[in-house]
Amino acid sequence: MWWRRHAWIPVWIAVFLTPVALLALRLIDDTSFALLLQPVLIVLVVLCRAMVAVAVRTSARRSLGRALAAGGGAVLAAGLLALPTIHVIGQRSCPEWMGVDRGIQVSGQMFDAWRKGELPPPEVWAGTAVAEAWKARVGKLRLIDYKLMDSGCWERLSPVTTGKTWHEFRVTVQQGDRDRFSKMVTVYTRATRHGWAVAEVEGPEP
Repeated sequence: MWWRRHAWIPVWIAVFLTPVALLALRLIDDTSFALLLQPVLIVLVVLCRAMVAVAVRTSARRSLGRALAAGGGAVLAAGLLALPTIHVIGQRSCPEWMGVDRGIQVSGQMFDAWRKGELPPPEVWAGTAVAEAWKARVGKLRLIDYKLMDSGCWERLSPVTTGKTWHEFRVTVQQGDRDRFSKMVTVYTRATRHGWAVAEVEGPEP
């Protein structure tokens, strides 16, 4: 059969079609078929790996080293071609199928604890460094009120990443006996095994 004699042809066709496939999947990200994205991506990855494995196995009969080098080169080329499509190019609203939380709830826990003069629960933070930085930043400020202004995901040419989100809040704070003033705070959250966690916070700047 021809694919046994030319096992690398399908592999390199798949390699060069990788960015095209990601762009095509991005087009359906906001449609009713968006729930199929993850299964389709998994199937595509499995198929590509299977194609590379078959090609390596077929070529290994002649030269194992050359076959492994070709397999590694194909994987590297696919990654390099896909790299521009996974680069973040801006902000956008999150797909509806992600639900209404998307890290907003854990951000609210952080602000509620600040307003009460308490420390947020440890599970709110993605790491201790984030917690320490936040504690140092708001130590002398008292939160009066906060309001969610905007929330969303990161825009890119491939399907939207669902593991990282951003949320903009307008906060009213007071320092000592001075007048109250408003500032913008942007909270960056990411998905974890137990839900969402705060990965970084920008603001409130003095």
